This record gives sequence, C-alpha cells and structure tokens, in this order.
Amino acid sequence: MTDWLKRACDNLLERVAMAMFLLLIFVTLFQVLSRYIFPVPISFTEEVGRFLFIWVSFLGAAIVMNRDQHIRLDLFQGKVSRRASDALRVAVYALIALFSAGILITTPTLLGVASRQTAAVSRMSMGTVYAVLPLSALLTLGYAMIHLIKTAKGLRGGS
Repeated sequence: MTDWLKRACDNLLERVAMAMFLLLIFVTLFQVLSRYIFPVPISFTEEVGRFLFIWVSFLGAAIVMNRDQHIRLDLFQGKVSRRASDALRVAVYALIALFSAGILITTPTLLGVASRQTAAVSRMSMGTVYAVLPLSALLTLGYAMIHLIKTAKGLRGGS
C-alpha cells in the first residue's frame, strides 16, 4: 500500500509542477505580447512569473531527488569497490536529509516574517511565495530517506 501512496504523491507532485510550468510559460508569453499590444504593459505578470519560477524550481528539485537524478560528481565511480561507493552514497543521502531537516527547522521563522510582507505589484503575500521552501524540504527529506534506507539495506546485504 505504501508503494501505491508514494506513486500517487509522486504523480500529484509532477502534475502540479507541470501545471505551474505551463502557467509560467503562459504568463511570460502574455507579458511579452502585452508589451507590443497594449500601450502600457501589464506589470504584475513579471512578478507572478518570477514567483512561479521559484515554485517550479523548488518542486523540480524534489522531483529530481525522487528520481535520484541530481547532478553528481562521479570522481570515484569505478575506482572504488561497490561497497565503498554505496557507503559514500549513504553519506550523501544523510547529508541531504540533514540539510533538508535544517531547512524545515528554520522555515517557521522565515514564514512568520514573510507572511507580514506583500509583493510590490501583485500584492501577493510573500508567505505564499516562501511556502514552497518547507514543502520542498519535506519532500526532499522524505525522498532522501527512502534512498538512504534502500542504499543502506544494499550495503548490509539486505534486499
């Protein structure tokens, strides 16, 4: 059952990120076209586009962590044993999980300050913009822990 739940969450995350990306394309296209069509360009589109880009970037980072496709330096790949390579991967996943947990711990303060601020043009709450930070950190932490456990089991000789 947990596999089904994970796949459903993964699917939802990817669909939300894709929808935001399509909205980002539409908003950017609308902004460019409005410069040539209207005498005064619609200014909120630049700000909304920037906020969508932030959300897509952070959600994309979580998606890439899920797929274990982050950019990595494979300097030691092929030069060390499989066991040493797995031990290094466990350390990397542990560091990613620790960093994500650190972000989760510090974001309530950030969101408290940001929620009292509004964007200059769109008047959107900056708390809404920064809400993606703990969401992405939570997802990244979960995915890092899944990879950590799988790799550690393989290191121990488990399934």
